[in-house]
Amino acid sequence: DFPYSQEVTIDGANSPRQAMQRIKQKSHKISNMKYVIRLLVILLFLAGCIQLIYYSTENKRLAADVSQLEAELGKMSIKDPDRVHIVEVAVPEVPLEVVPHIKGVWQFRCYLPPGYDFMNMSGGGRVTEEGLYLSGGFSSSWGSPQPTAIHGLMTVSFQERDNRLQAFYSFRGSSGTTSWTGFNADRLSAIAVRKLVSSKQGARSFDRDTILPLLKLYDPSTAEDNEVAGKALVTYKGGQIILCPKSRATYLEQLRMGETPRDFEPEWVATAVVDE
Repeated sequence: DFPYSQEVTIDGANSPRQAMQRIKQKSHKISNMKYVIRLLVILLFLAGCIQLIYYSTENKRLAADVSQLEAELGKMSIKDPDRVHIVEVAVPEVPLEVVPHIKGVWQFRCYLPPGYDFMNMSGGGRVTEEGLYLSGGFSSSWGSPQPTAIHGLMTVSFQERDNRLQAFYSFRGSSGTTSWTGFNADRLSAIAVRKLVSSKQGARSFDRDTILPLLKLYDPSTAEDNEVAGKALVTYKGGQIILCPKSRATYLEQLRMGETPRDFEPEWVATAVVDE
């Protein structure tokens, strides 16, 4: 009835239902791709976290190893080149042929500023727990001040000879030996040790005019009450090694005899460290 009418057929492939299915399939693929991408991002993030934790742990381990190595070698940084710096070497280097003859050994790495004029005193007899008192034989030697800074390793070791304990010290090619009479070498494992520095606590620095009691050993079981220079002192069998600047030499002599110099200031003598 309509001359211009045309029959319209809808192909099944182009039906709205099929179109919607294709759209859903594409949406599903996109969703899957998004899920995969998110999963990859999460996995990469977790892998990065694990790697970060690993490297952080490894860095801490390496830092601990470096700190241990620095302690063993006695490494120290010089922040003020005009001060004396000393650090204890945790693992002293001793020739193997000497080891069987040594009762004890300590090593200290020292930095001495330019022009530092000092003496080294070593002696054994009777000492006090605190202070510089020493009743007994001792030896001392003066170093020559140098125009440049000195880096050196001081070694203090003890050997038993003729039933006597001998203290041997060496520093930059010079050395000396002192007999510590009355000090029982068989009791070295029970003696008290007081050090100016400790490898556990690291390096210390000191004013160049400070008296430095580097090392003191004494036997607590040998305590005696003594009157020295009008004062009551408890003394022990033992000995000590002291570094003293030339500017304080007269004070050290009086302090060694148990006297207190008239114009003496306690901070002129460095204190020992105590390992926790």
